[in-house]
Amino acid sequence: MSSKNTLSALEGLRNLSVAPGAVFIGPWPGVDHEKFLIVAGVAEDRILVCSVMINSEINPYIQCRPRMLSCQVSLKVSDYSFLSHDSYANCAQPIRAKFEVFMSDERRYCGILNETDLTQVQQRIIASGALTVDEMNIFFKKK
Repeated sequence: MSSKNTLSALEGLRNLSVAPGAVFIGPWPGVDHEKFLIVAGVAEDRILVCSVMINSEINPYIQCRPRMLSCQVSLKVSDYSFLSHDSYANCAQPIRAKFEVFMSDERRYCGILNETDLTQVQQRIIASGALTVDEMNIFFKKK
């Protein structure tokens, strides 16, 4: 197989890995270290992605705000080999990003959430009130 075909195959695999529940690690603007990001929803045209960050602890700012606190999803290290300790998905502040961000060589695929945790992440994003009705339909409408 030529290197061009190999590269196309790798791009195809990466494209398929950008799906709800997929977890990536890499740099993120405004953050001084690599962060885990969960793909929570992907637009049907695969242009936009809704994602959330994984944090090792809940920020004190969020702890003082019951509505934001209710949007945190606990992720157990025993369920995910890519985690080094129990962590939290911050669903109070969903990130809208272009699909191509996850195709970058700067970000690496780490694994996938189980169905229960993915459902909780999606439900808490919707409950957060941070997305418009149109955005909820774009990212979470059942096809």
